[in-house]
Amino acid sequence: MGVMLEIDWYTVLFVFAGCVIGGFVSGVSGLGAMMLALPILSIVLTAHDAILTCCIVAFPCCIQLAWNYRKSVYWPDMKTLWLSCIPGCIAGTAILKIAPVNLLQLGISLLIATFVLLECLRTKTRFCLRDSVPALALAGAASGFTGSAVSIVGVPMGIFVLLTRWDKDRARGTMSMFFLLCTLITVLTQWFSGLYSLYLVKLSLIGTLGCVLGQDIGYRVGKHICQKTFVLFVLCFLTCAAIVLFSKGFSG
Repeated sequence: MGVMLEIDWYTVLFVFAGCVIGGFVSGVSGLGAMMLALPILSIVLTAHDAILTCCIVAFPCCIQLAWNYRKSVYWPDMKTLWLSCIPGCIAGTAILKIAPVNLLQLGISLLIATFVLLECLRTKTRFCLRDSVPALALAGAASGFTGSAVSIVGVPMGIFVLLTRWDKDRARGTMSMFFLLCTLITVLTQWFSGLYSLYLVKLSLIGTLGCVLGQDIGYRVGKHICQKTFVLFVLCFLTCAAIVLFSKGFSG
């Protein structure tokens, strides 16, 4: 990758707008910022630069989100999530050595699509997962696995929240704090691996401004939405995740 220090206004516009849109959704639902921003950033950036920019932007924006929803964090959940995430990350990294990334992306995208379809078709009787420590630990491990294997952390937590019927405030508070630690680990790993450049830092500053603005607006809107609307936002996030993963897997 060449060193590009000058950023044209066309790139600035797309990076800023993409992060505003992603930030708005995460401000409302507590997840999905970079998943929605990534395809927009990919229009003007290489896949490499778009992914790394999203990773950098995610950290300060997770700090903002965690601060906004700090009163809703259920701390006993955090210990379980953080501890279970570690073996999930190890397993995800290990599976990459024996399985092609595109097959993992296709497989996970089909699982997500199946879940979303079943959720949309069930109108009266919905399967409900018992809210328990083992179930939460499984969600944490699955988040670590998908984060390491296909760079998507929020999907397992989104599914867990829908299955356990968590209240929107508890869901947003706990997810935002969980994602904060995940993004911190990611950024530190990438930083010490020498993946960042001055060009990416400049892009990230633009993206961070957009994401902070979007999340602030989303947070204000999110305080007034009902549980049903929150569920719809999470389902939309999962749908977008399935589409993005499938397109990546298919093109790969």
